Amino acid sequence: MHIGFIGLGTMGRPMVDKLLARGYTVWVYNRSQPSIDWAVAKGAHALSSPKEVGERASIVMSALPYPETVESVYFGENGVQEGVQKKAPGSDAPIWVDLSTIGPKHAELYAERAREVGAYFLDAPVSGGPMGVQAGTLTVMVGGEREAFLRVRPILESFAEKIVHVGPPGKGSVVKLINNMLVAVHTAALSEAFVLGARGGIDSEVLYELIKASTGHSYMIDRAYPLIKERDFAPRFNIALLHKDVRLALDYAAREGVPLDQVALASQTLVRSLALGLGQDDIAAIIRSLEQMVGVEVKKHSG
Repeated sequence: MHIGFIGLGTMGRPMVDKLLARGYTVWVYNRSQPSIDWAVAKGAHALSSPKEVGERASIVMSALPYPETVESVYFGENGVQEGVQKKAPGSDAPIWVDLSTIGPKHAELYAERAREVGAYFLDAPVSGGPMGVQAGTLTVMVGGEREAFLRVRPILESFAEKIVHVGPPGKGSVVKLINNMLVAVHTAALSEAFVLGARGGIDSEVLYELIKASTGHSYMIDRAYPLIKERDFAPRFNIALLHKDVRLALDYAAREGVPLDQVALASQTLVRSLALGLGQDDIAAIIRSLEQMVGVEVKKHSG
C-alpha cells in the first residue's frame, strides 16, 4: 500500500519511521529539506508538493502544527485535493487522515470540502508524544465516516495502541481538545505546587515521592517533574502549541455555551510563559515563569 505523509516534525518523523518498518511504501512532503533527506535515508520517497502526494497515495496522513497549515496543505494552491481526480466517494475513495490537533469546526469544514472531490477526511489527533510513537503506545481519537476509519485502522496500528472511532467529523478533535485543556490545567497546577514546596523549604524529590503516593498525584506530574528537576526543557510538546490547543478549546466551549473557568486561568499562565519567550520550550517549562516571579528554582535537592 502506498501512503502519503505530510509534515516531518517531532511527531511526523517517528510515525514515518514506524510506517516504513511495517513495510509500507511512504511518499513524503515537508517544507524543510533536512527532514526530507532524513526520510529518504530511511527509505521513503520524496515529492515536491502536497499535490504530488495526492496524486501518488490513496491514503494521505498529515502531522501539522496549526489548522491553517492543514487547510493550506489539503486545499491551498498545489494542495492534496488538486492531485485527486474528482469522483463519487466509494470503497476506493482517497482517505485523508489528519493527525494534527485542530478545532472541531475546522475538521467539519475540511471533511465537507473533501467530500466535494470524493475523498474522506478523518480528524485523528493523537496523544502520547514522540515517545509514545516510538513505543507504539499512542492514543488516537478519530472523527469521520466509519468505513474510512476501518480502512485506515491497520495503518494507525503501526504506531498506536488505543484507536477509537469517536463519531462523525469533528468529534475526534473535541476529545483531543478536552484532553489538552486538562494537560494545561494540570501542568499549571503542578508548577504552582512545586514552586510553593521549594519556597517552603521542601526538597522536591521528597515532595514528588509523597505526592506520587497520595491523592494529588497525576500523569502530568510523572511527565513534567523529571524534566523540571533536570532543567531539561527541550521541546517534546511546546508551550506555543499547547496555548493554541487551549485557545481552540475555549473557542469551542464558547460556541457550546460551556464556561471553562480553570482552563481560562491556565491560559493566562501560558500567555505569561509566551511573554517570557518560552513558547518553543517543552510544556514542563511553564514552571519557569512562576519560579522567576517567586525567586526559587525547582531542581533535585533544592531544599
